[in-house]
Amino acid sequence: MKTGVLLVLHGSRVNEWKDVAIKYKDLLKRHFELVEYGFIEFNQPSLKEATDLLITQGAEEIVAVPLLFAAGAHFYRDIPRLIGIDERGEIVMNGKKVKVRIAKPIGVDERVAEILKERVFEEMDGPEPLEDNREEAKIKHDS
Repeated sequence: MKTGVLLVLHGSRVNEWKDVAIKYKDLLKRHFELVEYGFIEFNQPSLKEATDLLITQGAEEIVAVPLLFAAGAHFYRDIPRLIGIDERGEIVMNGKKVKVRIAKPIGVDERVAEILKERVFEEMDGPEPLEDNREEAKIKHDS
């Protein structure tokens, strides 16, 4: 059975989210033939558009992988609704039924803690703190 991988990202009015999505897609393409990404809100493609693209590319089942740390409203409610998953865990496109499974959020993971530790050390050892982009993000949010 041909499996498609759908990366699920929250999205933002700040464009860096798309760059992150593209890079994670490229990393996962090393392991899976069919990989696409979609956003819960703000960015394109939508989860439905990305899901439809995977089916068009031949996916017979889809595993949606949320880049979220914990399960909440987006995980339980929004992701299934935005993908269009029915009560049987399927979507139908052009008469074709495709099973969709949603992977668990990242949760607490020692590997993530290692990355967080590295980020702290980078900032402790770095010459300058990262530039504060909060004002830029606020301007984009208000537009």
